[in-house]
Amino acid sequence: MSLLVKLAIVNALALGIVVFWSGSTIKDYACLLVNDYGINGPLFNSELHVYFLQISIIAFSIVFLLHFLFLKNLIKPLNKLTQYAAFIKTGVYPEPLSVSSNDELGKLSDAFNNMALTLKKNDEKRDQMLKDISHELRTPLTNLNGYLEGLQSGIIKPTPELYGILLEESRRLSRMAEQINQLEGWTNFHQEGRILPVQKVIEDALESFTVAFEKSGISVNSSIQNGTVYVSEDALKQVLSIMLENVCFYDEGGWVKIIGKIRGDVYRIEVHNDGQFIIPEHTGKVFERFYRADSSRTVRTGGSGLGLSIAKEIITMMDGRIGLETDGNEHLFWTEIPITKKEEI
Repeated sequence: MSLLVKLAIVNALALGIVVFWSGSTIKDYACLLVNDYGINGPLFNSELHVYFLQISIIAFSIVFLLHFLFLKNLIKPLNKLTQYAAFIKTGVYPEPLSVSSNDELGKLSDAFNNMALTLKKNDEKRDQMLKDISHELRTPLTNLNGYLEGLQSGIIKPTPELYGILLEESRRLSRMAEQINQLEGWTNFHQEGRILPVQKVIEDALESFTVAFEKSGISVNSSIQNGTVYVSEDALKQVLSIMLENVCFYDEGGWVKIIGKIRGDVYRIEVHNDGQFIIPEHTGKVFERFYRADSSRTVRTGGSGLGLSIAKEIITMMDGRIGLETDGNEHLFWTEIPITKKEEI
């Protein structure tokens, strides 16, 4: 039953009580005055007016009390919502509100519970991200401080190799800052898409990594089927760049195979290669921010641990999926994006 109907029933009952009780009581009193006491004329009117006033006051007082109690029970969830909102404002998340009805207040309480849960998760993610960022920045900053203090005190002699190490640590901090900015940007950014020949986007991404693959000694094999998708070109290129960059960072086998194919109503992009060991049970965790199977990988590769998190944010924005299949050493990173049908072109 809706809140409007409940309020209408309460008001109707209140009005009905006043009218019925006042009318029946005044009628009985009028009959008593005429039949038992023989009062009529001006005195009758005066007595009846006084009695009517008394009965009206009593009736309205009783109805007001009943009306107040009924409405108090109806708006009780609103009072709880106000209290819970005050708690959340201070950063405290109480237990969810109990939802006992399916009216507007019940739906509002349910929506409030969902909002509070979302805010709580966002706060937890934000706090965890700040802790992760602090942890990730600590290593390169410690290295930089150690080398610079050694140079200042004369314990370490300046050499081209040392300057190269300092430059790489500085670049690593810059990459990390840039990827953190990208991650937040893609999380809060929506870009209109357009119809794209996906094979062209993949080929362009591969071409941009030609030099990097040659420098890393990685041979490339590709099999790309034609297809169209409705996405942002920049967003799709960003995902492909992250996947191919990971190949350069973590390659162990000297090869990579890229497959693009239509599978049902999605276009599937696969990147196969032999890479550094990943625990097979952690295939979902690799897309979490700052996750690493090996904590020393940052030092050896210069990665930030944010790339796949960015890719997941972007693919989710495209209504697609992303995942990993691995036996520990040979990895298959894949992503699926809804295809554009011919009648939509």
